[in-house]
Amino acid sequence: MTGAAPVPRPVLADDLLDLARARDRVMYALSILAVVFLVPFAVHDFMKERPQLASAIVCVVAAFAVDGIALHRGRTPPIPYALLLLPIGAAITLSLATQGVIGAFWCYPGVLFFYFVLRRPMARACAVALLVVATAMVRHYLTVRITVRFAVSLTLTIFMVEAIQNIIRTLQRRLLEQAITDPLTGAFNRRHMQARLREMPDVLRRHGSPATLLLIDIDHFKRVNDEHGHEAGDAVLQGVVAAVRGRARAVDVLFRMGGEEFVLLMPGTMERDAAAMAEDVRRGIAEAEVSDGIAVTASIGVAGLRAEDSVDSWLRATDAAMYAAKESGRNRVVLRPTS
Repeated sequence: MTGAAPVPRPVLADDLLDLARARDRVMYALSILAVVFLVPFAVHDFMKERPQLASAIVCVVAAFAVDGIALHRGRTPPIPYALLLLPIGAAITLSLATQGVIGAFWCYPGVLFFYFVLRRPMARACAVALLVVATAMVRHYLTVRITVRFAVSLTLTIFMVEAIQNIIRTLQRRLLEQAITDPLTGAFNRRHMQARLREMPDVLRRHGSPATLLLIDIDHFKRVNDEHGHEAGDAVLQGVVAAVRGRARAVDVLFRMGGEEFVLLMPGTMERDAAAMAEDVRRGIAEAEVSDGIAVTASIGVAGLRAEDSVDSWLRATDAAMYAAKESGRNRVVLRPTS
């Protein structure tokens, strides 16, 4: 049923909402802040005859500025964000050595930098490394009492940032679900369908991987609403979705196109194989009691993606096949014509 070429997996919430996707915007803002706020510290340290610390701060500013300029021009930052830890770490070390507890203060914005610019696993590793190394350095230069307070406060800061990120990710996931999901049926909505279908022609051209659409239309749905009420109609829609999902594969994606119409995207599937699936779906809907005392049927159009297809022409072909199923008696599967 599936071709040899890779099949695109469904879009996951974590893929779309990972904070790392916004790191370039955060990095650009940090670059501006680094130039504005750190340059005066570098000048001050040069004047106080602390050239090593001043030079380390200049290195931090220069690294941020280089990446910030690249981001402003729409280019890839030349310095990987993880490498910025080197000048930052050097500046914190020299600040601890020359200014005592004042240098430890810079660890707190360092933790924020890790979590809002680096990917989360790397951020955690860097935060723990900073905690261990900075605590050892504070103990070397300062008293045990200050060391304990510093270690506890930095640990609490790391846990608070973790908690805040967990809350943000949860809220983002819920917002995403609301943005791409039909609230009644739980199927993806038309907006998300358009985004997913746009990927398919490119996958076909690049990898030769087929894709097929099933357009599923519930027969006489208006009659259900008229005779049983809209609540029963809603239950029918939910029951049909359950019946389709019970027969679809994990890689298939179901969308509510509107009203009583649903689209099942079957990536990596030839039209003839999808037709067999469509027949199984049709039987499943007809045999199921999708709502209390209500049984319905569905007409299904099937259309495989062709090299000359756009998304619109592909959908039109599927829609035409579905209407052919309606016109030939309903409760049946019709394939797109071969020519």
